Amino acid sequence: MGGIDSETHADIPAWKPPPPTQCELPWADILTVDLSKYDSDRQGLVQTIATALERDGFFYVTGHGIAPEKLRRQFDFGQLTFDGVSREEKELHLAPIAEKGSWMGYKLQNYWEIKDGVRDRIEHYNFYKNSIDPVTRHPEALRPHVPEIKEFLAEIRQKVLRRICCLIDAILGLQDGYLWSLHDNDAGESGDDLIRYMLYDPLTQEESYKTNGVMLNGHTDFNSISTLLSQPISALQVLMPDNVWRYVKHKDGALVINIGDQLSFMSGGILKGTMHRVIRPPPDQVHLRRLGVFHFAQLRHGTSLDLVPSEKVRKEGHRIFEAEIPTSDQWEMTRVKSYGTATFIKGEEFDIEMIAGLQVRHYH
Repeated sequence: MGGIDSETHADIPAWKPPPPTQCELPWADILTVDLSKYDSDRQGLVQTIATALERDGFFYVTGHGIAPEKLRRQFDFGQLTFDGVSREEKELHLAPIAEKGSWMGYKLQNYWEIKDGVRDRIEHYNFYKNSIDPVTRHPEALRPHVPEIKEFLAEIRQKVLRRICCLIDAILGLQDGYLWSLHDNDAGESGDDLIRYMLYDPLTQEESYKTNGVMLNGHTDFNSISTLLSQPISALQVLMPDNVWRYVKHKDGALVINIGDQLSFMSGGILKGTMHRVIRPPPDQVHLRRLGVFHFAQLRHGTSLDLVPSEKVRKEGHRIFEAEIPTSDQWEMTRVKSYGTATFIKGEEFDIEMIAGLQVRHYH
C-alpha cells in the first residue's frame, strides 16, 4: 500500500476528534481480538471470536496493521464529504434508495421516521467497491481522493475482513478460506463492499423527548460483516443477552466488528446478527456532531443465504427460510428499500417488518 505524505495530508482540513466522554455509562462487555496474534495464537483468537459471536455478536479488533494516520485520514474524508460539498451538489448525487435499493451516493437528513413523526438527522455518503469508478460519479471535492479511498478499502479487506473470515471458518468447521471465497474468488468476482461516511447532527430537546433519545432505531445490519472505525462520541448501543442496551466504549485505533443478517442466516443463527442502535450522546457530548466511518462487507452477488456446508451448523443451527431462499443481493436490496420507510406492525418495544417470511425487528 502506498504511503500518505505530508503534502497530501495538508490538502484538506484535518478532522479534530472530540475528547471521550467523562460520564459514567453502562458499558458493554465486548471482547477484543488482537490480530497481531493471527499466526502465533490463531486458536486463541478463534475461541475469543466464538464467544463474542455466539453471545452478543460484537467484538473489537486491534493489532490489525492499518496505520493510525490512515484511519484518521478516513475521518478527514468524511468531514470533507459533508462540509466540503454544497447542498445543491449533494442533491445531484442522491442515492437511489427507494428506486434501486442502493445506497450509492448521499442519503440526506429527514429520509427516515424515527418515532411519532420525528425524522432522522443523519446524513451519509456511500462508495460501492465495484462501482467506485469513474471518479466523476462522485462530488467534485472527493474526486482527487478516490484512489486513496479505494486503497483503504483494499487494505481493510485484506488485513481485517479476510482474516476474520478465516477465523469464523474455524468456528463453524468450514474449510479454511471458504467464507472469504464467498466475498472474493479466484475468478476475480468480489462482493460489492461499501465504504460509508456518516454524520449525525444532534436532536433537539423536543425530538429527543419523543424518541426517548434514540437517533437511529435498533436494527441488525443487512450484509455479512460490518466494521466501524472507533470514534470518541459515545452513542452506539448494543442489545446484550440480558436484554439491556449498553454503550460501546471508544478504543483509540481499534475497529468494532459485528455480524450482519447474511452470515447469521447462513450459520443457522449460531453467529448472532447484532441488534444495535444509536442514542443521544451523554451530557458532555450531546451538542456534538458524530462522524462515523464504516466498511460493510458484502457477499458476492447471487450467493444463496442457505446454510453453509458445516456439520456444526447442521447439528446446532436451524434453517432460517422455510420457503424460497433469497440471495445476498436480493436481501440487501429489499432491506435498503424498506428500511425506515416500510409499513410496520407497531409494538411498544419494537416494530415488526415482514421480509421473505421473516419477522425483522426495529427497536425503539
